[in-house]
Amino acid sequence: MKVVIAEDEPIIRMDIRNMLKELNHQVVAECRHGKAAVELAIKQQPDIILMDIKMMTGTDGLGATREIVKRMLAPVVLLTSYCDPETIEEAITCGALGYLTKPVDKEKLGPCLMIARHRFQELSRLNREVRKLSTAVADREIISRSKTLLQKKLGCSEEEAYQYLRKISMDQHKSMGSVAKEMLNQN
Repeated sequence: MKVVIAEDEPIIRMDIRNMLKELNHQVVAECRHGKAAVELAIKQQPDIILMDIKMMTGTDGLGATREIVKRMLAPVVLLTSYCDPETIEEAITCGALGYLTKPVDKEKLGPCLMIARHRFQELSRLNREVRKLSTAVADREIISRSKTLLQKKLGCSEEEAYQYLRKISMDQHKSMGSVAKEMLNQN
């Protein structure tokens, strides 16, 4: 996996880099604050990001994780020295897909990365399905309104209006939703 490490402590960063190397992962970038982590997520398109929760400079890990998750750039596994209920709740709320306490253990790191990456792929697939279904529902409404318009305009049945839209769609190599939208915009 291609990994970005966002950790402000150089020694911890080095230890994690070495562990990742031993686990046959590639560190594509490293940074010391959250804002840089977001920029690197966009630029490097990593498979996963290891993010310290509390970094001393710039944006903290939680804020950066929220931004990365919102944009669906990569899964984030948070690193922290804290395991109090409030910190864990913040990690859940910001959308992290993994949580490791320092010092990081190589035997826990590998499985955590694999699970986080798998969950991210599942979430990405579900998001694509939701967008597709949302578009289908919106198109269905537009097609229905367009059929009603055609029925009034042409004095035809609902089925004839549907067939008319379908034929135009096929002739123009466009979706029925696009054809219906154009039709409504012209009237």
